[in-house]
Amino acid sequence: MAASSGRKRKARKPDHEVWNEIHFTVASALLSELGERLVGKAHIALAELVKNSYDADATRVVISIENDGIQVADNGHGMRFEEFEHFWMRVGTAHKQEQRLSRKLGRPMTGSKGVGRLAVQFLASELELHTVADAPSSPELVARVNWNEAVDAGELTEAVAHYNTVTASTIFPEGKRHGTLISLAELKQDWTAADLVNLAREIWWLQPPFRTNPHTGSDARHSFTVELKGPDENVIREFTTQMEAIQDIWHARLVGELVGPRSKASNEIGTVRLSLEFAGEQAITMEYRVPNCRLNSADFEIRVYHLANRQPYGIKVDKARDYLNQFGGVHVYDAGFHLPFYGQNTDWLRIETDHSHRLSRSKLLPAELQVTDGLSFLPTQTRIVGVVNVNTSAEREAVPRKENGRHKDYLQISVTRDRLVDNEAFQNLVYIARWALDFYAMQEARRQLEEAEKLRPIEPIRDKFERVEDVIQKYQDDIPKPVYVALRNNVRNAIEATESEAELTIRRIGLLGSLATAGISALAYQHEIRKQLRTVEEVVQELQVISSHNRTIHSQLTEISMRLSVWLTRARATYALFAPLMDEENRSAQERFKARVLVDQVLDQMGILIRGVNVDTSELDTLVRLPKATFAEWSAVFQNVILNAVNATIDSKIKKISIGSHQSGRSRVVLVQDTGRGVGLADSDELFRPFTRKIELSPERRALGLGGTGLGLTIVRMVAQNLGCKVVFVEPDKGYKTAFRLSWREQE
Repeated sequence: MAASSGRKRKARKPDHEVWNEIHFTVASALLSELGERLVGKAHIALAELVKNSYDADATRVVISIENDGIQVADNGHGMRFEEFEHFWMRVGTAHKQEQRLSRKLGRPMTGSKGVGRLAVQFLASELELHTVADAPSSPELVARVNWNEAVDAGELTEAVAHYNTVTASTIFPEGKRHGTLISLAELKQDWTAADLVNLAREIWWLQPPFRTNPHTGSDARHSFTVELKGPDENVIREFTTQMEAIQDIWHARLVGELVGPRSKASNEIGTVRLSLEFAGEQAITMEYRVPNCRLNSADFEIRVYHLANRQPYGIKVDKARDYLNQFGGVHVYDAGFHLPFYGQNTDWLRIETDHSHRLSRSKLLPAELQVTDGLSFLPTQTRIVGVVNVNTSAEREAVPRKENGRHKDYLQISVTRDRLVDNEAFQNLVYIARWALDFYAMQEARRQLEEAEKLRPIEPIRDKFERVEDVIQKYQDDIPKPVYVALRNNVRNAIEATESEAELTIRRIGLLGSLATAGISALAYQHEIRKQLRTVEEVVQELQVISSHNRTIHSQLTEISMRLSVWLTRARATYALFAPLMDEENRSAQERFKARVLVDQVLDQMGILIRGVNVDTSELDTLVRLPKATFAEWSAVFQNVILNAVNATIDSKIKKISIGSHQSGRSRVVLVQDTGRGVGLADSDELFRPFTRKIELSPERRALGLGGTGLGLTIVRMVAQNLGCKVVFVEPDKGYKTAFRLSWREQE
């Protein structure tokens, strides 16, 4: 058999036959089929329309949702009739793929398959389109499509849209005379809050994180906002939160302000107040000086991101990275107007330069703030979004008139109005922002070192003893045999004894908090039982005086029965305090409890002790799980914390305790706040020491024997540390006097 040449042979028609041609036809039902397969979900379909607005160089899109209708209006460049005919009416056109950039602002095109019309068909049965091109004197094109009729047309080429051209009258977003408005009627889906949040997840990345200057053409490229209108304010709020979520998932935030006016002296030293906050942690405050300061005022906020693992709000890591690649960097605003020169593509703070030089030490910070290799933690431009606010007009006015004409060292805008003049005042601005970033790098390095120190493996006691045993073994020949045997046996016995003791200690630590709490609560139990015993004694005395059966006696018996019922209720409630220790499973079984469920159980057990105090757990996320531990351990923590809060509020007019939670990245926080006496944060750490008391209990509360021993917070910190958590008092929210924070980090 001859070998194949690998080339396909062209089919040939027999010479003696005549062949006729027939064209393929496409059923119009393909519109519905493609809409279902290519779009699939309502929020994705609506997102396609928003992306079309972005591709049309719109700077604003307004989505209005009513009972049975949706409107999507933009202020983009609109469509001429030729574009409507050849692009909008043609399904599957690849003109966006070929064009790649929008025609006016040069934005990368988001669509490429030409299926936007299928998205419209998927959403509703009827469409009305109004569009006005941005060319002078353009008419308004109005088009209507009934998708049910189009699908029933038979062949796709027979499906029609009705259109007309009229004098332009529609006003598009921001009062523009050009743009596109799409009205959808007879919706095919019911829109819920979840659908609109999912819509925001599809389009949030189109919006820049900063304000833009509408008077600067190059800046308008990044100007794009989406507004949702509708009858439900809560839904709008959720949509807006999701659209702005990227601004809330920061790892660290730097906020600084130059305070005090500059003086006439050339050697004036300005002062910057800086706050550095790591997500879920208390802010670090700092002040630093700006030598020879030529600035009168400036402020900034810079957010640092760690885009790894799952992000909050359902934000995908890859999409967030693409977003920061486009919008990252530190941007400058002059009196509210964005200067387009500063941002992702301009290394005006020399961040990337220092990264390329592998610098490890800051040139700006004093020695006491330096950390070994600290500058290696300086974030790249693709990990930060920042805003610096200045006002060049105010800076010019701040300079005395006699100096204004001669000295050019005040902050001023360039002739092109897209950047600042590189003079001494501008270098002050660079110094202010870069000093803050260097400070962040050093603090981040310090945190990483501390974290590594915690995870550093500690040499087990067995290893230490075994090294002693190795030395004895090495010099065996030089040691008398009886001595050698005795040394070896004693070392091995010490190893076994130490390991047994270590295991026992670990077990004791886990139970000590629970047992100590039970001891403290036993005082309340004892007092409560004594009161109930006295009640029983009174009941017995009343029973003894009953001598006849009449209505009065019947009434007395009824009263006695009621009092006995109340006693039983109170006795059971008091007994519930000991439930965590009474159950073997609660003492030994470890698991990751849901914080909300566990706290509610503890509150139920403590019901007898917290009467009259309003405890609100609505802000405690139902999905947050506490670190792995026994129920008894967590019960010990929350019983003590809540009991302290109850004691603090006993003499307050407003008795309220709030238990909430929040998370950022891998950090988790549970916050217990109360309206009680309050604590001084400066010396609050002393409260965790044994037998330390700051609150004097009222006589009534002291009579109950509830707390006051000074051991509660000691127990809380001991148990929390054993579970890998941190406990500390922090600044409370408005309306509260004390805030206790329990925090931990989830493993990757």
